[in-house]
Amino acid sequence: MNAIEIFKQLIGNRIEPLIIRYNPYEDVFATHPYRHTFDLNFENDFADILFDSIIFYAYEKGEIENKYARGQLSELRKASRMAYENRLPKTERMNDGIMGELALDIFIKLFYPNIEMLYSRAKYIEKIPRKEQIPSRNGQEIKGYDGMVFSIENGQKYFWVGQVKTGSWEYCFKSIKEDINKSIIKYYFSDAIAIMCDIMCAVNKISQPLQNIVNDINDIIYDSNGDREIKTQGVLDYFNEENVIVRIPCLLMPEESEYNDSEDLLEIIKRKVHDAFKDFRIVNESKIDIEIMLLVFPLRDLETIRKLFLEVRKK
Repeated sequence: MNAIEIFKQLIGNRIEPLIIRYNPYEDVFATHPYRHTFDLNFENDFADILFDSIIFYAYEKGEIENKYARGQLSELRKASRMAYENRLPKTERMNDGIMGELALDIFIKLFYPNIEMLYSRAKYIEKIPRKEQIPSRNGQEIKGYDGMVFSIENGQKYFWVGQVKTGSWEYCFKSIKEDINKSIIKYYFSDAIAIMCDIMCAVNKISQPLQNIVNDINDIIYDSNGDREIKTQGVLDYFNEENVIVRIPCLLMPEESEYNDSEDLLEIIKRKVHDAFKDFRIVNESKIDIEIMLLVFPLRDLETIRKLFLEVRKK
């Protein structure tokens, strides 16, 4: 069984009943609203699914398939606990961002199951922990995108750089617009790609087209000989020459409880998205092809989910 099928069986089938996917409509952006159900157990179920999905967030597809074949995913909570302890930084704060990153990762895997993707964790642990940190909670996260993925879809190459915001509607919209433009600042963008492709050298269970992307960018890094300007321009030129589209999936998880039914909530989403983005302009100094995807997933009780997710992480 491949990694996509394993994810579908262990995570996708559990989270699909919690989400309704509406047909996308066209405005300034291609917008795909999602919402939770009215199930009284939603918050508990969502927190549990988020934690159990860590194994799919923290490990590459070859590792997932190997662990499944060895029977190590039969106890999913145990496997995800191991992945959490070994692969993720232990910030363990209510709003440390891991919850949103996991949700974005789940949605990408769930709604794009038929395209080949090369995943990379957005966070890594330093080899040398900071002195002020206690041994059981050492390691420092590398800041940057909330998700990084290479994919190929019907021959078209994509590089995904995800962003997530949770909180009030006002905070989510204000911050996500800032992050969209930050995502394509040329140095910020090329540095992240360099980190990802360097790490992806160790991944060997991918198709040749994806392997070629990783190899080509690593060649650019090698040829730049430590010159950041040369490296940055080389990466940008490569994206333009190879027609690699930068896809920016933006997940907004605002708190929203003032609605009567699903249609009412959908109208709230449409109105707020239209108002927030009607005058938005992208600053694309990198001159690369960009595709923005807005995912809206309102939560009726954000703080409860944060508390429950923190509790399961600390158990």
